[in-house]
Amino acid sequence: MKKDGTVWGWGDNTDGQVGDGTVTTREVGSGKVLENNNRAEPVQIKGLSNIKEIAANFAASFALQEDGTLWGWGFISVPYTTTPVKFKGVKNIASIATGYSSNLLLAKKNGTVWTLESELKQVKGLANITTVAVSAGSMYALQDDGTVWAWGQNSSGQLGDGTHIDRKNPVKITTIKDVMALTANAGGPLYLKKDGTVWTNGSNLGGQLGIGSYESKNVPVQVKGLTHVKKISAAGTGYSAMALKEDGTLWSWGGGYVGDGTEWYRTVPTMIKSYDTQILQDINTIKVDLDGKALTFDQPPMLIAERTMVPLRTIFESMGADIEWNNATSTATAIKGQTEIKLTIGSDIAYVNGQTLKLDAPPVIIHERTLVPVRFIGESFGASVGWDEVTKTVVIKTGEPGS
Repeated sequence: MKKDGTVWGWGDNTDGQVGDGTVTTREVGSGKVLENNNRAEPVQIKGLSNIKEIAANFAASFALQEDGTLWGWGFISVPYTTTPVKFKGVKNIASIATGYSSNLLLAKKNGTVWTLESELKQVKGLANITTVAVSAGSMYALQDDGTVWAWGQNSSGQLGDGTHIDRKNPVKITTIKDVMALTANAGGPLYLKKDGTVWTNGSNLGGQLGIGSYESKNVPVQVKGLTHVKKISAAGTGYSAMALKEDGTLWSWGGGYVGDGTEWYRTVPTMIKSYDTQILQDINTIKVDLDGKALTFDQPPMLIAERTMVPLRTIFESMGADIEWNNATSTATAIKGQTEIKLTIGSDIAYVNGQTLKLDAPPVIIHERTLVPVRFIGESFGASVGWDEVTKTVVIKTGEPGS
C-alpha cells in the first residue's frame, strides 16, 4: 500500500490473490504449472483507491477503504476472484486482520468486532475496540484504553493468559497494558506499548518472541534490545516480526528470511540496512535515555571496568551544562546551575564544586572522543540513573519541568 492509497501485489498467484485479473493454473493431481501468472515484481491492483489498510493470507487479499468499505480478491469465492470486489453489506469498518487459518476479523468504527466467513457475525463481549489481529486460530482485539482481549486456540500460550486452555469467548489479557499497537504472526500476538517497548507471547517456533531462545511463553515477555519503537509489523501466516524505531532503523527477527542477507533464524532482533553505508547496530549496544528521549552518539557508549562510559560532550550538553576544555591539562569543566564538575583524562579523581571524589573508571579517549562515566555525571547533576538489562539502556531522569 502506497501513500497515495494505491495497492500493489506480487508473488504466488495460484488463487488469483495478486489481483491483476490473472491466475496461475496447475494440473490436477501433479500440481504442475500449466500457465504461470505468478508475479516477480509489484503490479498495481486496478480499481482500488483511497486504501488505508491491507491484509492477506495464503490465498486471499483484502483492502480497507477510507470510507469504511471492504474489498477482497483471490480465494474469497469459487471460482477465484482475480480482481477486487466490494463486499456487500460490509461497511463502517475501522480495522481488518487475517491470518494462518484464513479467517477474517473486522473492527467497526463503533468499536464492535465481527468475523466474516460466509456472513458477518458479531463477537460478543467486546466494545471500544480500535485494532484487531489474527494468528493461527487465535484472535486479538485492542481496546481504546490500551488493554488487549484474546480468544481461540491456546496450545502454545498464544492467548497470553498464563494457561494453555482454548477460549471460545474473548478474555482480557491482564498481564499486559498500555498497548498502543497490535499485530500478530502465526505464533501469537505482537504488542507495542506506549513506552516504545515491544512485547509478545505464544509459540516460539521461529524464534519470533525475540528473547534469545526458542522457548514458548504463555504470558507476554519483552522483546530484547528494542526501545523507542514507533511501528511494528508481522504476518499471520509466518513466524517473523519487524519493528521500526524512531531513529528510522528497521529491526527484524524470527524464522526464515528476516532481511539481513541470510537464511538463518534470528532469536533476537537484528538491524536491517536501509543503504549500503549505514552502520549496523546491535541489540547489545548500550543505549542512553534522558527523560524518555534516546540520545545519539557519534561514538557508541562502552563498558569499561564494568562502568558505562559515554562521550563527554554529548552527555553534558544534553543535560544542559556548559563545557570548558583545558588542552594543557586535558581537563573538562562542566557547569550547570550551581554545580561545577571537573574531570581529567586518565585521572580517577574528579571535583564537584571543589570537593574531591574518586571515580571507579577514569575518563579515557576512544576514537578521538572523551568518554566519561555516565552514572557519575548524571548523579552529580542531581538526576537518578538506572539500568534496563533487557534493552541494555541507561535510564536518566532529571525530574526537571517538562521532562
